[in-house]
Formats: sequence, structure tokens, C-alpha cells
Amino acid sequence: MPWLLDGNNVAGGNDREKVRRAALELAHREKIRLLVFFDGAPPAGVPEQEKLGAVEIRYVPNADSAILAFLAQRPAGVKLVTGDRALAAKAKGLGAEVVPPSLFWRKAQKAAPAGEAQGREGGASSAADFRNGVVPLPEAPARIVRKRKKAR
Repeated sequence: MPWLLDGNNVAGGNDREKVRRAALELAHREKIRLLVFFDGAPPAGVPEQEKLGAVEIRYVPNADSAILAFLAQRPAGVKLVTGDRALAAKAKGLGAEVVPPSLFWRKAQKAAPAGEAQGREGGASSAADFRNGVVPLPEAPARIVRKRKKAR
């Protein structure tokens, strides 16, 4: 089951791009799917729906309504990351497990490997880097080459 993120709420009034990057890092490290809903229009040049591997970003007129509509169509077991009490209560009524944004940020921080460069020299990035805006995303999507397992 995917994790849903109330993107603007998780951002805490900060840059949505930081949430986007943290979601990508967390999905990659923990092998989970994340669906992020942001209120409002996407940034210039970005589609209303982005599919980035295990992370999907949706820019919608009202994230709370979109999240509730998504939950109404899914079985129980979905985790929703939000600090919005009204949304949390409605989501719980639809069978979602609600977790606070602080848990998302802790998990994102743990997902970043310790001891590696902090995103400036091509190494891994920490959640603190995401929140502080020092980790730029590439200008264009790049193909990720996966290593194949050797046949035994």
C-alpha cells in the first residue's frame, strides 16, 4: 500500500520541492510507494501529475478532497502523512493510518546514508539538506541503470 502525503502540510509552509526530494529519497531507500498531493498549480514546466518511479506527485485544486477521494476508493491499510486534524479524522474513518509529518522527516533523515557527501558533490543527501534547500534536482530526467543479478 502506498503512503499518501498531504504535501503542503508536510512542507510546513516551506518549499514544496523539499518534500518532493525527500519523498524520492525515502521511496528509493525504503522501497515504498509514495503519492504526494499538493494544493494548487504545479511549478512552471511541470505537469499536473508526475510519475517518478515509486513516487507520484499530483498538483490538485484541493489536496484534502483529492486525498479523501483516493482513500474512498482504496482498501484500508494506506498510511497518510498529515498534521491536519480534520483531514486525519476523516481519513481514519476511511480506514487510513495517520502518521505525523515529523515521522516522515525522521524516516527521510534515516534514509539518507550517514557519512556520505551531503548532496553537493554528487553523494547522498540528508533530510536536513532537503529542508534547507541545498539539494538541487537535475535539470532533466536521467535514466537509472540497474545492476543485474548474476545467474547462479
